[in-house]
Amino acid sequence: MMIGYLRGLCQASIEGWNRFWFSSVDPAPLAVIRVVTGLLLVYSHAVWAMNSESFSGANAWLDIDAVSAIQSGGYAASALWWVDGSPALIAVVHGVALLNAVLLTFGMWSRVAAPVAFLLTASFANRNPAALYGFDQVLGFVTLYLCVNPGHDWLSVDSWRQGRVRSASRALWEEHGSRSISANVATRLIQLHLCLIYLVAGLAKLKGAAWWSGVAFWGAIGNLEYQTLDITWLVDWPMVVGLLTVSTLVWEISYAALVWNRWARPLVLAFGVLVHAGIAGCFGMMTFGLSMIVANVAFVSPVVIRSLIGRNRNGTVVRP
Repeated sequence: MMIGYLRGLCQASIEGWNRFWFSSVDPAPLAVIRVVTGLLLVYSHAVWAMNSESFSGANAWLDIDAVSAIQSGGYAASALWWVDGSPALIAVVHGVALLNAVLLTFGMWSRVAAPVAFLLTASFANRNPAALYGFDQVLGFVTLYLCVNPGHDWLSVDSWRQGRVRSASRALWEEHGSRSISANVATRLIQLHLCLIYLVAGLAKLKGAAWWSGVAFWGAIGNLEYQTLDITWLVDWPMVVGLLTVSTLVWEISYAALVWNRWARPLVLAFGVLVHAGIAGCFGMMTFGLSMIVANVAFVSPVVIRSLIGRNRNGTVVRP
């Protein structure tokens, strides 16, 4: 009897694993992530380009020796090392990066644009680690997983072209063809990476006395260096500061467990939007806040996304 129970448990585990990773899903969340990530990449590379001399030119803040020293005797791979010191070639790299970001946004040759976007994102980050922030890291892991499936079967020029090519059986393809295993794998990778980020961040905060005492939130809003919205009036509301501190900590640590529950997921994601919108609005980290919100779209149901945008696969209006 025990052997039968263990055999059934093993079979159920294998089936659950296969269902989790290898079932076909609608790529709608990935399509939204691709579009917004592409726009963020356009912004990011435009910033790199406007300050090219400081970031990657011959007189950059960090030269090869400085980067090597920062990275313990070696420097991470970057396409910019090949053109370091040549303004013309660096300008070409910037141009390619901007063009590729536009192609990714519109979903043109997405299967190529996604890996190129990842390589260029990593290249710019590795060239100047002193200018590497959370925004760049989020773009890095999102573009990496878009290499598996860039959501090119919806909201893209690629899907429009495929629709024309397959016009003879277009209705059947639009109804079933966009669902794929690769879309599921890419979505799961983003989801798991988010869970790891929040869990590690939350557990790391437990090392700080300010989080245990409930005053950590005040340390953030009282920092004039990052302050874009003055909410220091909360100093007169210590209970509110404590509540915001503890609730943020609990949310980060519990995210990895609660987000998988279909009943708790809307609350977890809604709180996440509030947290990252607050970071964006109060502390000036607009791009980081937006990039994290976009990454959380991986947990949003494709039905909800298509309902919000207003059209299903065959172009008819969807009623929420």
